[in-house]
Amino acid sequence: MSLLSTGVTALATAQMGLATTQHNISNANTPGYSRQSTMQATNIAMVTGAGSIGQGVHVSTIVRSYSAVLQNQVNSAQSKSSELDTYYGMISRIDNLLADSSSGISPVLAGFFQGVQDVATNPSLVSARQSMVSSAQALVTRFQTLENRLSQLHEETNTQIKDTVGLINNYSKQIANLNEKIVALSTTGHTPNDLLDQRDQMVLDLNKLVRVSTVQDSQGAYNVFAGNGQQLVVGNQVVALEARPSASDPERYVVAQQGSVAELPDSYLDGGSLGGLLSFRREALDQASNALGQMAASLALTVNAQQALGQDLLGNVSGDAAFVSEFFKISSPKAVENSLNTGTGGVASFEFQDPQVSSSGNYYTQITASDYEVRFSAGGNFEIKRVNDGAVVATGTEGTAVNFDGLTLDFSAGHAAGDTYVLQPTREIARNITVNQEISGDVRKIAAAAPIRTAAASGNVGTAVISTGEVVGAPYQIPSLNLEYVAGTNSLRGFAPGTTVNVGGTDYTIAAATDEIPYTGSAVITIDNFAFSISGTPAGGDRFVLEANTGGTADARNITKIGALQTAQTMNGDGTKGVSTFQVSYAQLVSDTGTKTKTALVNGQAQTTLLEQAITARDTVSGVNLDEEAVNLIKYQQAYQAAARVMNTASTLFDTLLSIGA
Repeated sequence: MSLLSTGVTALATAQMGLATTQHNISNANTPGYSRQSTMQATNIAMVTGAGSIGQGVHVSTIVRSYSAVLQNQVNSAQSKSSELDTYYGMISRIDNLLADSSSGISPVLAGFFQGVQDVATNPSLVSARQSMVSSAQALVTRFQTLENRLSQLHEETNTQIKDTVGLINNYSKQIANLNEKIVALSTTGHTPNDLLDQRDQMVLDLNKLVRVSTVQDSQGAYNVFAGNGQQLVVGNQVVALEARPSASDPERYVVAQQGSVAELPDSYLDGGSLGGLLSFRREALDQASNALGQMAASLALTVNAQQALGQDLLGNVSGDAAFVSEFFKISSPKAVENSLNTGTGGVASFEFQDPQVSSSGNYYTQITASDYEVRFSAGGNFEIKRVNDGAVVATGTEGTAVNFDGLTLDFSAGHAAGDTYVLQPTREIARNITVNQEISGDVRKIAAAAPIRTAAASGNVGTAVISTGEVVGAPYQIPSLNLEYVAGTNSLRGFAPGTTVNVGGTDYTIAAATDEIPYTGSAVITIDNFAFSISGTPAGGDRFVLEANTGGTADARNITKIGALQTAQTMNGDGTKGVSTFQVSYAQLVSDTGTKTKTALVNGQAQTTLLEQAITARDTVSGVNLDEEAVNLIKYQQAYQAAARVMNTASTLFDTLLSIGA
């Protein structure tokens, strides 16, 4: 019987080896499957007087070929690869949108200024003015189109974040269910290999969505943590997440733990497609929307400021009821109150500051492409922090307006400590910029001319000449002056009483019409925001006239200044001058986006290679080798056949013994 028993154990062991090999072959292409093998051990020997007699073999357990270190390397590489793939897939769409020569801003911006130049060449020609308005409408349409496309990306990002969070919750539930089954089956003393493989594959799939880490507890269950420590699974319990509109900005979806008021910062959920979406929105989409709006706002504000200093074809100037001071219309900066604020205060006003004039004479703005965070403390005090660099740009108290980065902000009273706001000054400007309907309806209201003109009297005998004059600021009062050169005192007189005259930086107050100011050749003379100069050698009694530019239909001095904004440094001002032109700023946006896109592509390709290497290293240990399994089939088949022969021999011996006894 011992021989028969030994044969039975050998047969059973070979059969289990064949079954395990068959299982390996069947799952050779199953994702996450780890090769399994039987662990054999000898049965307890029977002790006799002649010594111990072997009792055959048994399978002690079935183990899987698995390396936690290699699997973790695959998980990490997969998380980063998915993040970069998602980031690149989204940012490349912005890159294609902005850099396209036919759909970008550059060609229509050049077209607008060409329209301005056409009016400067023929200021009295209505068709030239109509052409300028048409090119301006093409420009604002392009701004609106680009902003609408970016807004669609914002909405799509929100949708993808919501869908991704749903998938994360789904995988978390499956892992929790597997944890429960694995713990229950582990009490038998054997590991449920297939369930362990399924759980590891779930963790890998979860890493495609967000970077996760696992900690195995004493019962063999995985505790799963996302990003920088957010719990997802604890044993067989799920800590579900949700995507919802942010309390600080309802148009922006954020991730939070279900049932919790607190929102998880983007930095808590890195890696995977969710991390890629959050990084894309923060680093590329927000910046592109803001930079586009910054450009639209700066263009509108500087062109409008110069428009306000001119005279239209009908003779209207600033102060006249029919005068149109704004060529472009834009919306006000956007301030979003946190829905969790407990105070009763609000935003009293939030506006763009008027552009400033640089030393070179052109207008510029100090608007940035950043959002801002406002946080209140006790007593209605607040500070404003620029998001892009974290700098505190202003502090103040509700009820008193503060100025910062080309903006003016004032809060009404009633805020509580901890109340917050998000400021998005330029986010929606490109969407809302339009050509003023008063101008598009009557192109004669384009202020191409300057409101004053100058002339030297025809009877002058000296060589002095007077410049054409220009408006250098607003508000202004058109002077009507008939200046006379006084040879004995080398001075000028004829200025209106009560005015202040600045000559080369020195102020002179005029008390009476007979008051004189020294004559300095070529010095800039400024009166009521009008500037001119007289140069050369005047003769006693020579006269110079400043007056309203009545009938100045052929004058193009103001439209020429608008045209000069094309190449002037009008943006990113530092308080004394602008730093970049419209075209340079847009080119910088295109370049920055292109650089980020290229970096994401290169890094993604490198990360894909690392992922493939990590998978290869893991599969070297855990993967099924069909050649090896074929060899195992033969080995276990032969063992099975040999065990069967042993049993056949035992049967023959038993039959022989029975026949002898008979």
